[in-house]
Amino acid sequence: MNFRVLAIMLWLCVSTADARDWTIGVLALRGDAQAQAHWQPLVDSLNQQLPEQHFQLLPLDLSAMKSAVEQNQIDFLLTNPAQYVQIDNHYPLRWLVSLRSSHEPDGTSRNVIGSVILVRADSDIHSPQALVGKRVGAVSPEAFGGYLLGYKALRDVGLQPEQDFKLHFTGFPVDALIYLLRDRAISAAIVPTCLLEDMQAEGLVHASDFRPLLAKQPAIPCITSTELYPNWSFAALAQVPDQLADNVTRILLNPANSQAPQWGAPSSTSQVESLLRAVNQHPQQPHFWQQVLDWAQQHRLLIAVITLVLLLLGANHIWVAFLVRRRSRQLEQLHQQLRIRESALEQAQRLSILGEMASGFAHELNQPLSAIQHYADGCAIRLQREQAGHPLLPILAQISQQAQRGADTIANLRLWAGKTPAQSPATQSITANQPLHELLPHLWQLLGAEQHQPPCQLHTDIQPHIKLKLPPTLLDQVLCNLITNSLQAGARQLWFSAHQQADGTILTLQDDAGGLTAEQLSQPFTPFRSTKRDGLGLGLVICQRLISSQGGNLSLRNPIAPNGNIGLQVTLTFPLNPSKELTFVSDSSG
Repeated sequence: MNFRVLAIMLWLCVSTADARDWTIGVLALRGDAQAQAHWQPLVDSLNQQLPEQHFQLLPLDLSAMKSAVEQNQIDFLLTNPAQYVQIDNHYPLRWLVSLRSSHEPDGTSRNVIGSVILVRADSDIHSPQALVGKRVGAVSPEAFGGYLLGYKALRDVGLQPEQDFKLHFTGFPVDALIYLLRDRAISAAIVPTCLLEDMQAEGLVHASDFRPLLAKQPAIPCITSTELYPNWSFAALAQVPDQLADNVTRILLNPANSQAPQWGAPSSTSQVESLLRAVNQHPQQPHFWQQVLDWAQQHRLLIAVITLVLLLLGANHIWVAFLVRRRSRQLEQLHQQLRIRESALEQAQRLSILGEMASGFAHELNQPLSAIQHYADGCAIRLQREQAGHPLLPILAQISQQAQRGADTIANLRLWAGKTPAQSPATQSITANQPLHELLPHLWQLLGAEQHQPPCQLHTDIQPHIKLKLPPTLLDQVLCNLITNSLQAGARQLWFSAHQQADGTILTLQDDAGGLTAEQLSQPFTPFRSTKRDGLGLGLVICQRLISSQGGNLSLRNPIAPNGNIGLQVTLTFPLNPSKELTFVSDSSG
């Protein structure tokens, strides 16, 4: 007897040690009192059939349910499948059973959760589009049947509830929405399916006072505006032992009486998850980009129009940019041409001034040069009469010759300036046949090239029979200028050659002083541009114009000299028969 009593007491101690309080959190859709009254029989049944355990009910709203799970305040939860998916993504749940419909005699339907969009029966609103700008009530932005399902249905017909309506969220209990609609405080209400029928069965409202928008044919005897989704389910949190979860499941699947809620196997959440993704409420989706995608899908026509406008604007911008660039290039080319013409005009003006100055100098110098020549000739005549071998006669002859040379040079300046002397009986020809093989050594001696530093050596290759029919001293001026340029550039060797061809004579002057730069070779005859510190930049210009006046040509290049060094090569080309003979008036007045 004592042993049996001891065994019973030991069993009671072990049972008491394993027993504890288990809290069931329930979504209080219609308020705490209604939830307590509706679900307390379930709690009482669990306490009766599991006497070693103690279950208690805790009504919660949507946010409180999440907080209770996070803070480990509840062990079981009874809620809709949408909240189950949202919580299960962060906290592991075990979906034990799903509730069957209480609105069908056999309770076979699992899909009973939906939304119905209600208006008053006497309202002038007969389509969802008529709600634009109106005050529309709902439970919460996260409520499954109390908002999200209705939101999806309204969006499917082209509306944007958060933009088109004046939304009014009341929270739990959801019954308040029906009363607000009845009292005309709102124009429409989004409420869970079967709420209106339940409130009418409880004698709270008359269902005939309301009518639905977007009515569908449901599988249950309740009006609805949306598709139906799986019913509430019962889940256990991670801290619940497996044995206890199995016992609770067994009790729920085998209710003590037919009046108790009917439970079945857990429903699939795939349909609910698809809906949550569609309304951008799934916890695993990137909300921002989903919102962008949703907005883009809802405004496809607007996006297409904007895209077309942007394409047209882009094409127009590209076309305008092309025209502007083409016009800019044209303006730049015109501006470049204008600068070239301005530069050419400026040079022409300066050359014109220089020509006028040369003509003036020639006019003023002719008279003293003529007087010098006359005095020298007069002195020579007197000395010749007194003494035929007088030693001053050769000097006077040189004076007369140099005076004539100065007069010829002046005549060439007038020729360079474009002044063609008039023909008169006193006019004498200034054209002469000049033997080149005698002229070049004479100029070399005249320039004093033998004493130039650094010393320079002259090499000539001229056949004796080659002569040029040119105005006196013209070739002297040109060659003196070219030789002087080579000496000043530092030439050590100077080669001069002349060759007769069928159509003219070619003279070549080559030095080894390094030649000209590419820029200088590109525009060698630009006046007033010189690399010499005291140079005027007119030497080559005058030479080129003097040669051109006789129908000839002057060209420059930088070949390799015979000694292997690079130097400047000047090529002068003269025709055999000039197109005209140039004359000048020889008088004392100039």
